[in-house]
Amino acid sequence: MRNKNIKLIALDVDGTIMNKSYRISDRVKKAISHATAKGIYVVIATGRMYSATVPIAVELDLQTPLIVYQGSLIKEFYKSDRTLLHHYLETDLSYDIIRDTREKDVQINVYLDDKLYVEAESLILQEYVTRRNISFYMLDGFENYENFLPTKILAMDPDAQKINLLIDEFKGKYFNRLNITKSTDYFCEFINKKCSKADGIMFLAEKWGIDQSEVMAVGDHDNDREMLDYAAIGVAMGNSHENLKQIADYVTDTVDNDGAALAIEKFAL
Repeated sequence: MRNKNIKLIALDVDGTIMNKSYRISDRVKKAISHATAKGIYVVIATGRMYSATVPIAVELDLQTPLIVYQGSLIKEFYKSDRTLLHHYLETDLSYDIIRDTREKDVQINVYLDDKLYVEAESLILQEYVTRRNISFYMLDGFENYENFLPTKILAMDPDAQKINLLIDEFKGKYFNRLNITKSTDYFCEFINKKCSKADGIMFLAEKWGIDQSEVMAVGDHDNDREMLDYAAIGVAMGNSHENLKQIADYVTDTVDNDGAALAIEKFAL
């Protein structure tokens, strides 16, 4: 593969630039710093909440909008908190999703106005919020929330096979109404049909006058598939599932071995 003139690099967070200890290595930080110094737009594209992503962007000294909630929200953080794009789930559709997921006996997280709301606590919820350093709010029932327009709904369970079965069933039922994706083996995410990380990248690329041939994307899971497909150079991490590696232009090393930094150095620096 010949090197291209890369002007935009989109990076997933968990499993890509951040390891299981929730740390970003010095080599990854340096590669990102060198890319931005070269005039390349480095953009985070993640399923995380905006408030949980800002500290990561600050740590990396980025000055670009954040693509969060799998592309449902694009928001500035460095000079304002201006929202550039926001697609939410309609109320009736959200209630349909919640009613169906309740029957599966999984943890249901609902994200409204960049806050996490739940109806019940669980061990997987406690682990989720502790590792991401975020708070959650209890509701007696999601139906009691006024103006119920979630940015994202997340179903979680420690049984990966249970999540796989849920995704298969729901993709059949909601195929023309939702974007349903898996961000880890244990997370099933529901967002607006119009949204994906790729759509967020396209939005910013058009804003900045960057051609698709000048875009590079790095990710590690199913929710990164669209952006790897879109990018001129789609890079799968060495710790990715095989199905993502198969559609990638290049497979780099694992997150523990600074795979994202190696890819940035190879194709952009």
